[in-house]
Amino acid sequence: MKRAIEYRTKGKGHHGMITNLVGPSGIGQDIKPFIFLDYIHGVPSQGAGFGWHPHSGIATFTYYIEGGSDLEESTGNKVSFRAGDIEYLQAGSGAWHKGILLKDQPTIGFQLWICLPPELETADAKSIYLTTDHIIGNDRFKVLLGEHEGLKSKIESPNDMNYLDVNLGPNEKWTYTPPESHDVLWMVVYEGKLSGDLLASVGELIVFQEGSQPVEFSSEHSASFLLGSAKKFEYDLVIGRGSIHTSKYTLLTSQIKINKTYAELVKKGVFE
Repeated sequence: MKRAIEYRTKGKGHHGMITNLVGPSGIGQDIKPFIFLDYIHGVPSQGAGFGWHPHSGIATFTYYIEGGSDLEESTGNKVSFRAGDIEYLQAGSGAWHKGILLKDQPTIGFQLWICLPPELETADAKSIYLTTDHIIGNDRFKVLLGEHEGLKSKIESPNDMNYLDVNLGPNEKWTYTPPESHDVLWMVVYEGKLSGDLLASVGELIVFQEGSQPVEFSSEHSASFLLGSAKKFEYDLVIGRGSIHTSKYTLLTSQIKINKTYAELVKKGVFE
């Protein structure tokens, strides 16, 4: 029995190079722990990107297929982020970061927000930066997060979840069989076009009905897409601005931490 599609979208919120495909009050409720997804595409001008801003209660996962950015975090990390690299920021009780896109470089990328369980949402922030040569994968897919077919990401996942970058050549097929515990499944095309029963084009997000059935993907020419599957996050979401927690209390305490970190960054002259 084929796994049915719950819905598909090319996003509703468009701001310059950024298209929001998933938000925590909408689609994110259905596919949590995946609660937010921005699709970044275009050619940035000087200074384009994301200025200093805070997060708590979530992990942000930034991944560029083309282009890149210069990143800085309140954790102390400061890196030049290039195509194929990963920035994973587990914000926990609160962290700030910024990213300036590479000027005049054609850019394709995604920023994903992931729910953190109670034992991690108030923990100290930490970040991991992986260059493309340290990302585990094969000719068909890269394991950005989680584990699939014996290949495991170097980033410890905060939940029971997989996040893959999949590439199909001309007239190729591939079947994704999720772990039995996973009942959430979605994908988004970033290059080429899927054909057959599952027709999808660039920038299109597809959310499948809950279940654990496998899904077959095929391409007449070629196609590249991101895929996420997970055991559905069991906690309700308490939503703030850039902060998402499992309770009002943890949201409040993290806001206090964020404000304290802001004052420290001001004292250091970071915002000057």
